[in-house]
Amino acid sequence: MKHYIIYIPGLGDHYDGVRRFFLRFWKIYGVQAQLVPMQWYDGKSYQTKYDKITAAVTAAKEKGYTVSLVGESAGASMAMNAFARDKSLHRLISLCGVNSFHASVSPRILAKSPAFKESLWHLAASQKIAVSQRHKNIISIAALLDSVVSVSKNRISGVKNMRVFSVGHITSILLCQSIFSLVIVREIKRK
Repeated sequence: MKHYIIYIPGLGDHYDGVRRFFLRFWKIYGVQAQLVPMQWYDGKSYQTKYDKITAAVTAAKEKGYTVSLVGESAGASMAMNAFARDKSLHRLISLCGVNSFHASVSPRILAKSPAFKESLWHLAASQKIAVSQRHKNIISIAALLDSVVSVSKNRISGVKNMRVFSVGHITSILLCQSIFSLVIVREIKRK
């Protein structure tokens, strides 16, 4: 089985270069990984961003890949929405993700990113569908301590919830993209 990972980033658009750098090294584990930039603050609609993900998924499937999603931070809500609608997707990994529409997100951030706001609005229904139908294919990874996305808002009831031994939001994400990336790839390849 050839695996392809669509990586959906969080709000830090200026970190996309770092994300791409680390994702290139995931090839050593026998997977292809593609960052689909969200550019959360560009003012474009939720549907425009969602369509970028579905286009990337379709292109990978046409090449014969088994496709999984990794959603980082705010991107986890978008990943859950896509996973709930596309039953052909293999796995969903939430990486320090916003997995609760009750997450305390600054009104300023929501005003600057209407697409993220709408993604959160869809999250509860999407999560209910995905967890009820494919809970064994969803993994949530959280830090030991995260002041940006609290562990309680990261955990998803009814799925495999994992912890990485790190503290801090960005630190934990960077460690999962690099040193702990084998954990993510192993979970994606698991049968």
